Amino acid sequence: MLLSGCFLPFLIVFNLFFGWIFFKPLFWLASEAILILLFLFNSFLFKRRIASATKKRDNIIDVEGKIVD
Repeated sequence: MLLSGCFLPFLIVFNLFFGWIFFKPLFWLASEAILILLFLFNSFLFKRRIASATKKRDNIIDVEGKIVD
């Protein structure tokens, strides 16, 4: 994803402090809201990806042949 990692929070903070210089007030607040919603959506997707990768498996057997709890 293009906006993953630290780039999206950087855009949110940069827009929060300096967006009013470049944009009209209504567009500034709307862009801030859109950036925050994108961040929340991206975080939700990342959380689901991690949760699906770490599902508990019941049929794992270690090297000695014992079932791992």
